[in-house]
Amino acid sequence: MKSNKQFFFFLLGILFLHAACSGLLDEDPQTFYNEDQIFSSEDGIESAVNGMYSQFSSGGYYGSAWHSFIAPVSGKFWSSQGASTDATSLNTTPSNTWLVRLWPDMYSTINTANVIIKNMEETEGTFSNRETALGQAYFIRALTYFDLVRLFGGVPIRTTPTTADDLHIPRSSKAAIYDLVIADLERAKSLLPEPGTYRLERPTPFTASAYLAKVYMTLAGEDASNASLWQNAYAEAFNVYQNGPYALTATFAALFEPGNENTVESIYEIQYGHTGGIRNSDMIRLYTPSNSTFVPENVVTFGRIRPNKEVFDTHISRYPDDPRIDATFIYGSYEKSGGGNQKIYPENTTGNNGYTAIRKWLDPTFNGITTSRNFIHFRYADLLLMLAEIENELNGPDQAYQYVNQVLARARDTDGDGQSDTEQPADWSGLSKDEFRTSILKERQFELLAEGHEWFDTRRRGYAYFLEEVVEPHNNHPTFDSGKDFIYPESEKNMLLPIPLVEISGNQAITPADQNPGY
Repeated sequence: MKSNKQFFFFLLGILFLHAACSGLLDEDPQTFYNEDQIFSSEDGIESAVNGMYSQFSSGGYYGSAWHSFIAPVSGKFWSSQGASTDATSLNTTPSNTWLVRLWPDMYSTINTANVIIKNMEETEGTFSNRETALGQAYFIRALTYFDLVRLFGGVPIRTTPTTADDLHIPRSSKAAIYDLVIADLERAKSLLPEPGTYRLERPTPFTASAYLAKVYMTLAGEDASNASLWQNAYAEAFNVYQNGPYALTATFAALFEPGNENTVESIYEIQYGHTGGIRNSDMIRLYTPSNSTFVPENVVTFGRIRPNKEVFDTHISRYPDDPRIDATFIYGSYEKSGGGNQKIYPENTTGNNGYTAIRKWLDPTFNGITTSRNFIHFRYADLLLMLAEIENELNGPDQAYQYVNQVLARARDTDGDGQSDTEQPADWSGLSKDEFRTSILKERQFELLAEGHEWFDTRRRGYAYFLEEVVEPHNNHPTFDSGKDFIYPESEKNMLLPIPLVEISGNQAITPADQNPGY
């Protein structure tokens, strides 16, 4: 007899929703507030939406699990955490510590979105924020299912609030998940408020269009012969490019300056802020080297997640004088708290410090518990690189250079005056279609490293590309440290993650035979 763990996670999600709405509740602890009360006012609706965003950004999802798990299992990062050894070695087990946190938190996020959708679709009252709330719920549900389908393939589809009567449902097909994601983003696009009419940090119709472009581009990469998918991707991306309110920031480094959140380049950021003693994001301590001056004295950071050696070497060998290198990596050495220097890669090639670190997510005000640094989920430079890739696939490189060269020109401008201060990275020209395709995928790594795209970009072009881009450069690196580095297996199972054991044991409609291949 299978357990009801899925129902337990559902109950946690509902409790979290009620806690997120605590601003509405009477302080009398004996009072219980049901959905009818929560959704009976505009303030209640807004609090429910805030609760949904809190789940999306929580420790079990983007606040910690995403970085601790998805970064190393992408094949582009190393993690010092013992609980991530199986992921870091690309031998993930269905009971991985982070996997069994990530899956239920993703479904809790979906369930909260479903609660909002149900109540807004069925409401008899007239609330000025009804459509805005509904659009945001469709948007977050789409993003969560988009993550799920790219990580796991087909998964159970839940589009209504979970009850004890429908705990056990089978996996749906990958195609069905993508159909839902597209439908939800289209619905969100029709409901979300125009830029400048609501909260700056919340999604707009252009945000939904940008993600639709990414969805179609992902599908097209898996089926490159389907020109209609590339056309759909281009139409959505070009709409954002031509009509959206976005632009590149003056310099690349400015994007990651602490306090410089929600810039003109931001298409969507996951919002964080100091919240007293409640942990909101582990991003800072996961990436910031330990015992360093990057945080206040006596504040503990772990520095667990480090770029693989080949990741740094690939960038510096392609563009030795690229200013993005210094803005992306901490390398060579760093100043230790209390004095002295700690040597790291490439000055040190062995042990826990035999890797560079990421500079993008530093926070000099980090208090060890909370941060006000946002996580940039999607930005305009990403859209430009997408347009370059899409245009090349449709028509070749001639009209694709204009998009990627905007990104390269900004990279060369270190003082924000619109002029190139270095020769690298130079504008592209004279490439064949195949050469452009290879280069643009690499350029995404140089521009977007540690922004959550590595798993997807290394797998959406198929297994042969994954071997060439991830496995072979890693296993054949000249400073491979057998004491710390892992030999990556040549296995197609790494194109997907395993369905967690808690889902297989707790969902009676899923059996071990439904597990992804190789697990």
